[in-house]
Amino acid sequence: MSLFTDITFRSPVTRVEERDRNLEFLQKNLGMKLVSEENALAFLSGHESKEIRFIIEESPAYRTRAVEGTKKLNCLVIKAQAAEIAQLLVHGAEARHIFKGKEGYAFETVSPQGDAILIHAEKAIEDLEQVTSVEADIDSAFKGLSDFHVEEVVLNVPDPEASQAFYQEAFEGHLPLNLTFETAEGPDLAIEPQMTWDIEFFDFQVPEDYDLLALYDYLDAKDLAPYIDKKARVVVVSDPSNIEIWFSK
Repeated sequence: MSLFTDITFRSPVTRVEERDRNLEFLQKNLGMKLVSEENALAFLSGHESKEIRFIIEESPAYRTRAVEGTKKLNCLVIKAQAAEIAQLLVHGAEARHIFKGKEGYAFETVSPQGDAILIHAEKAIEDLEQVTSVEADIDSAFKGLSDFHVEEVVLNVPDPEASQAFYQEAFEGHLPLNLTFETAEGPDLAIEPQMTWDIEFFDFQVPEDYDLLALYDYLDAKDLAPYIDKKARVVVVSDPSNIEIWFSK
């Protein structure tokens, strides 16, 4: 059995300067629900889901700074229900671009940290066409998205082939996350993740009976310099962009 059979993707984790401002954006514009906060971390889900779907980490300016040039994070693509996306729009979500596809409306918005986020309900993003208005009746009982998930993460990288090869070879091409790589240049595209307000790590979950020691040994044998905590509940490895990949119970 593959080491990657029982792994599930929970969320990308992004560093932000102002947690409250970003939480307001995520709740108002994207209909997420704040579930809990732990130290600098904030965990969000859908209003009818018990699963954590999105995580941000506050990192103040005295120890973290804005990215110089191009950010690692190009775009987050979120999948949700079409009717609920329409409700976000008619309830005042700030959209840089509005689209319509076979399933319904979609839109692209930009977070306070400058991160592009596309939310849609299509089987294929290629079905989306840009429109200028939305026709939908306001549902006064609408509170937000019932559920959603991050479908794709688009990353800016100096060498897309190298990044693609890393994920293919390190994880046998079986990580449950769709990653797309765009060619870019910038001084911070491989900076340590705690240094800038950008994507920090990918959070993957494993079952309680999962053998993280075996995963550690597997990654270590590939000379990827993994980390494992003393209780063997977390394994961490970094990709060529210095984005951390967490596997935790």
